[in-house]
Amino acid sequence: MKIALSIALGLVLVSCSEDATVSSKEASSSSKSESIYASSNLKLSSERDSISYTLGFEMSKPFITDTVFSKLNKALITKGFNDDLESYSVDSCMMIVQSYMSSIELRRDESFANQCAQSVGRLNRSEIQKTFTDLEATEIIDMSTVQLGFNDGLSLKNVFKNDTNSVKILFASLKTKMDEKYKISIQEFEREGIEFLKKNKNKKGVKQTFSGLQYEVLKTGKGKNPSASSRVKVHYKGTLLSGETFDSSYDRGTPSEFGLNQVIPGWTEGIQLMNPGSKFIFYIPHELAYGPNPDPRSGIKPYSLLIFEVELLEILNP
Repeated sequence: MKIALSIALGLVLVSCSEDATVSSKEASSSSKSESIYASSNLKLSSERDSISYTLGFEMSKPFITDTVFSKLNKALITKGFNDDLESYSVDSCMMIVQSYMSSIELRRDESFANQCAQSVGRLNRSEIQKTFTDLEATEIIDMSTVQLGFNDGLSLKNVFKNDTNSVKILFASLKTKMDEKYKISIQEFEREGIEFLKKNKNKKGVKQTFSGLQYEVLKTGKGKNPSASSRVKVHYKGTLLSGETFDSSYDRGTPSEFGLNQVIPGWTEGIQLMNPGSKFIFYIPHELAYGPNPDPRSGIKPYSLLIFEVELLEILNP
């Protein structure tokens, strides 16, 4: 769902992970790629301003170099990036961008292409704002200066033109600051999960296994229970402690099939407690879920407790 965002914001995150040093070969290559930019007259008065500007500038690059997005109207991308966050729907913007990317005919439609241009600007603004807000790191950047960097990039201007070393150093500084915020954030997710389970185990109807898995029986089925090697068919919805749904077979309209030896330990253990036709809620501590290494595309933060509503439809084999 975040194809457009991954192009721009993904580039930024990759850049943040690079070392502050740069070889002469890298500098030469980078200087060549920067040669399309003229010098900007903008003045930056602090490291925060410089980091913010560079972040915005780097986010503009795919709209200059990407074969699909470079064809979009730059003025409308800029307008979208500068639009008030409260003035549009992120989901609607995402639908427009996905439609544009998946249809050659729509890409040839100037009116729709212009909608897409404004939408990708809006999406990148909302995503960068969300990223820093979620990490409680908004003080690291100044959004108005991020906008200036983004606008300069689309206008083929750059304060740092061919100064590759300064850009590398700025991103190293940003990475250090973000890493610190990230560590605090995941510690908070882990603490919230632990506190939730302590209270939840005393809730009427909630049971806890030796491993720490908690579950609640909503509906009892009939028949045998699956084994750890069984293949099953289920409907499910997965949510975070915040209540946000990160995955749902119900929303897709199609049950999922898998082997119980192919899923997270909390599912392997929990579904063996069920029989066909039953419906449980599982409260899965991070040790029995994805721990420190969830899929970055899933929206699940490291050390997150996960809540699943699961309906066992069928045991496909013993």
